[in-house]
Amino acid sequence: MVASLRSKESTGTPVESLVGTTGTPKFDFGDFFHGHTKASGWFSDRFGKPRRHFCGDFYGSYEDGCFRLDETLFYTDGIQEHRVWDVNVTDSGVFTGKSDSMIGDAHGRIVGDTLRMRYKMKIMIEEGKFWDLDMKDMMILQPDGSLHNITHVYKWGVRIGTVSTQFHHYDGKSGNGESSVLELSSTDRRASYPPLSSVGSLVKTRSLF
Repeated sequence: MVASLRSKESTGTPVESLVGTTGTPKFDFGDFFHGHTKASGWFSDRFGKPRRHFCGDFYGSYEDGCFRLDETLFYTDGIQEHRVWDVNVTDSGVFTGKSDSMIGDAHGRIVGDTLRMRYKMKIMIEEGKFWDLDMKDMMILQPDGSLHNITHVYKWGVRIGTVSTQFHHYDGKSGNGESSVLELSSTDRRASYPPLSSVGSLVKTRSLF
């Protein structure tokens, strides 16, 4: 089954135990996301300009021999997204992920400190309106135990932007990401980010969000 997603409590893992003989950390998806994890990040258009900021709240657990990751994202424009991932990783690092908002499955591989994967996802760009977007992810576990993710986003085969995300563990007692995003979602801050529906033609507006 999924030997690398072994069920155990993994909190406060010493950095030295993460580092392999190559001097880089060994990324175990299940170990990292087991329990509570917070995230924060932003979407940049293809010219590198930040367009949306978000906070995230995650909880990972082992259910029926599979690793399940419950994810909620809170965006500065007031939109919330919730999805559940079911993840399998083989002994050789082959990654497969399923989600209710995904079109097909995510496929990738973990090598050392890095997970690379591809998938297609239905993303809400405004209430009642969704786009089918192609994603290319690269997650890198840092020597200090933090996890960084960069996602290149494509539509119609054209890269329209990049999502940068940082993940860190917490004890689950400080609430969810909604409180963290309140300041970002203020009227003054929202005014600096164009609404999702302002995209129009991707090529003509040169932006996604």
